[in-house]
Amino acid sequence: MYLTGLFIYFALLVVIGIVVSRKNPDFDAYFYGKRKMGSFLIFFTVTASWFGAASIIATANSAYKTGVNALWLLCIPTLTTIIIFVIINKKVRETRFVSLPVLLEKYYGKVVSGFASFLIFFYMVVLAASQLVAWGTFAGNFLGTGYGITVIIGAAIVIFYSYLGGYLSIVFTDALQFLMITVSLIYFVVFFKNSPSAFKPADFNFFADSEHNLLMTASFTLAWVISPIIWQKIASARSAKSSRWGLLMSLAALAFFYYLVIQAGVYSRNFPATENSADVLGVVIKNWLPVGGGVLVFLGIAAAIMSTAATAMNVGALTLVKDVIYIKHKNRTVLYARIATFICGALAALVALRFDSIIKTLGLASEIMAEGLFIPGMYMLFFKKKRPLAALLSLFLGGGFSIVVFINAYGLSLPLPQWPDSLPYGLGLSLLGFVIGYLLDKKK
Repeated sequence: MYLTGLFIYFALLVVIGIVVSRKNPDFDAYFYGKRKMGSFLIFFTVTASWFGAASIIATANSAYKTGVNALWLLCIPTLTTIIIFVIINKKVRETRFVSLPVLLEKYYGKVVSGFASFLIFFYMVVLAASQLVAWGTFAGNFLGTGYGITVIIGAAIVIFYSYLGGYLSIVFTDALQFLMITVSLIYFVVFFKNSPSAFKPADFNFFADSEHNLLMTASFTLAWVISPIIWQKIASARSAKSSRWGLLMSLAALAFFYYLVIQAGVYSRNFPATENSADVLGVVIKNWLPVGGGVLVFLGIAAAIMSTAATAMNVGALTLVKDVIYIKHKNRTVLYARIATFICGALAALVALRFDSIIKTLGLASEIMAEGLFIPGMYMLFFKKKRPLAALLSLFLGGGFSIVVFINAYGLSLPLPQWPDSLPYGLGLSLLGFVIGYLLDKKK
């Protein structure tokens, strides 16, 4: 049943990809939908692409263990980031955004832009990989396939429909995926309506482990504010008003989704065999829900995972085509964009086959953006005086440190703090580099 449901769902995604592929004659259409998205399409795509694997699986697991303290994991940084984008929405629109490295090149020069392109592409690959890690862990139990095969299946699905339709495909499939996520979460929580309350007093200790939680919140928020994902979505709107209303609706929807996930995670305690599980929702879906309801919730979680993975692959392809290898053949841009989508997805699958933790992979990815690009990116957005050396030193020290921490987490044995404890050091180095470069630029 689960495999049949997944096949039908995949067929729908492919049909959408084929239909909208005819509307992608050039670069602007393939990556921005010709910048004609209305507020509801912005709402659907922001919500679905932001509410991914960690938002459901990791948050539910955390709620199962700690109650409402799980809000710190992704809910608070997500809502904080959306609020910030509502505030800076007009500023982002005024940049006439094509890609973040294009803006950085105008402001800081080609060297900074080139380094930033590498960091962004690396981040997008790892972000997509974090979703495939979740897919391999979650879906393998339902499909009867091993972790590696499940990762490859998920990557193939996402690559195929993203390859066909580009950004338009992602936006329209996000609308379908938003509906599936909503229905499945509501069904899952309603299923618990006759269960005894599973909340206990310790579940409301919101400020437990506050230092760790604040570091996670800071890491995710700083990374997501400078991540090109929402910048792309804001730039694709037909007007500043459309993007602002889309963001506000997304803010309300995401808050509701996280409320449902916390409920689902806590009430999963009422079911046996969840105590030592790394995926409490998966255990409940497979063993306790009716077959039809189980397939519905399975597909809803699959939709959350694939929508985020597809967005990361699309922005990764945008970065590869526009900023890393500088494709200039306008009449063949869509072909190169599709090849870049395949490359980004294939690399994400390879990374996912090596990693095994959703939050760790997502956290390390966020550290790259937070420490490498946040400070020079925000300076560029709000100040007019160009300081190229400041940006270069900030990127080199902060971004370089984040990459070393990333590699250290999966192979090296250097005496470095692990994420998120490494965040203050990386941000400190980024700020130090920017200040030194700023002073040297000013003197020059």
